[in-house]
Amino acid sequence: MEFNANKKMSTENGKVIKILVTIIIVTILLATGMIYMNYFNKKKEITEVIDANITENNYEDKIKEKEISFDWKLGTYYANIVFKDETENYYEFYVKDDSKKLM
Repeated sequence: MEFNANKKMSTENGKVIKILVTIIIVTILLATGMIYMNYFNKKKEITEVIDANITENNYEDKIKEKEISFDWKLGTYYANIVFKDETENYYEFYVKDDSKKLM
């Protein structure tokens, strides 16, 4: 009789542990997803502002290479741009957060 009571209690503890582990894993996945989406949305937004500025100034045909990078010191994205006629130079374009204009 005691053996059955202990067995029942251990299976209940196992179920509780499984539920707690599942809740912890789901919480970690949700938090990670939210952080990732925040960075992804910010990168997309900044890329759109930079592309709009490039189009507005008719630079599309003059650009050899464009790369969007993250500046860890400033905590923002920026574009490294190399023009076809100035391949030895590169330009960094930053977006001001408050005005959505390039710096």
